[in-house]
Amino acid sequence: MPPTTRSSGRSVTDAPNWATLLAHWRTGPGPLHTRLSAALRACIHAGNLGPGDALPAERTLADLLLVSRSTVVTAVETLEEEGWVTRRQGSGTHVAATAPRRAEVLTLRSPVPHPRSNAADRGALSASTVPAELDLTIAVPSLTEPQRQQLQAASADAFWDSLYYPLGLPELRARLAAQYTQSGLPTTPEQIIITNGAQQAISVIAQVFLRRGDVALLETPTYFGAIDVFRAAGATLLGVPVSPDGMQAEAFADALRSGSPRLAFLTPTFQNPTGTVLSAQTRERLAQQIMDTGLPTIEDDTLIDLGFIRPGGGTDRLPPRLSAYVPESSVINVGSLSKLYWAGLRVGWMRAPRPLLAQLAQAKTLADFGSSLPAQAIALNLLADLPGLRQARRAAVTPARDLLVRLLREHLPDWSFTVPAGGQFLWIELPTPHVTAFTLFAQSYGLRLFPGASMGVEPLPDTFLRIPFTLPTEHLPEAVRRLAQAWQAYRARGGAARLA
Repeated sequence: MPPTTRSSGRSVTDAPNWATLLAHWRTGPGPLHTRLSAALRACIHAGNLGPGDALPAERTLADLLLVSRSTVVTAVETLEEEGWVTRRQGSGTHVAATAPRRAEVLTLRSPVPHPRSNAADRGALSASTVPAELDLTIAVPSLTEPQRQQLQAASADAFWDSLYYPLGLPELRARLAAQYTQSGLPTTPEQIIITNGAQQAISVIAQVFLRRGDVALLETPTYFGAIDVFRAAGATLLGVPVSPDGMQAEAFADALRSGSPRLAFLTPTFQNPTGTVLSAQTRERLAQQIMDTGLPTIEDDTLIDLGFIRPGGGTDRLPPRLSAYVPESSVINVGSLSKLYWAGLRVGWMRAPRPLLAQLAQAKTLADFGSSLPAQAIALNLLADLPGLRQARRAAVTPARDLLVRLLREHLPDWSFTVPAGGQFLWIELPTPHVTAFTLFAQSYGLRLFPGASMGVEPLPDTFLRIPFTLPTEHLPEAVRRLAQAWQAYRARGGAARLA
């Protein structure tokens, strides 16, 4: 793989993209070809596919959807007769120029939303009840009953203030600044901006520094939320491959020279999704390169507190943050409580160097006049015991990781992965070049899976799965049982089943 690769637009070979577009195509009425033509028609009508966009080759689409080629041919012929697509031998099938022209809708590289049970249903389920569908796409911790009680206690004084604080509750900004300073990154309260989760922080930063056509530099694979934000901003994405030791400083330097990026996004600690941790030496070199170029760079801190407990107790000592080497350079740290505690709280933040503060503060103020005060007050009370939050989270996630590792090695020994020292998922390589097709196949076994190729800045080999260990531990054995059952059936069909 070359050190840097520019991403292109929608590709007919982008299997994860098409899997997202057609994730629920089987749920409609009628025979399979009718359901498929309806799903493709809906994509065109909604603006997910625009005039001139190419459809995959019939055999490629059949392999992805696990149907016969005749099913795809019949579906496409129906669309051609209705005027939605044009077909020419040698040039393939394209959305017709006369198809409805709608505003383009971004095909998000994130798990497809699906209905959730209501509160009454959740209350009726015991902790040991395994859902009919196990969701292995969402990597956020479940809220426990002790945490619910803790949240109630932390919200006791959350409703006394009615002022706007566009940049965040002053007490919360001061507490976060003190925590950054204590960890080795000198920070004042004025350098902290509170956001609605880390995702809003990334969006605000992209709004400030990216214009359509600019180059954004990211690791590949990387967090799909950042990919989506930068694509929506109209940026050209430039990927730097992540090796087993993390991103290499030499490859980053090459990308700086060849791409002239305007913004970078890096996760030095427990990289999402590979779990790698950059060495102190690599961080120092990257920090120097960033300082020399003045490149605005997002350092994603959202997983930094999720180091695992070692067998003898304690956790591995982490290198300093990237920004700690250049505190007043152009590195913007982004963090949140979503991974450490609960995603529903929607409290995140950024720590910005002073030269960039004015632009970021203006963009955040224009976005919403300030984040929820009750949520910030709750976060302030929770963070009073940050060591306790870390300890509780590590105590929950470490045995879950160990259990998932043991079960996978026992039931799926041909799946390959490195056990990470932190984070919340395994980055697993499967002995097939069609993992995306397997994720669709596994839906019939009550599994929602996320193909690792969806986390690539440019097309990645379709050989990886990202599987979190954030499910309740009592559900993990059933999840692996279904994975093994689905994998056995998938391989027995030659890895490209024909279901119609």
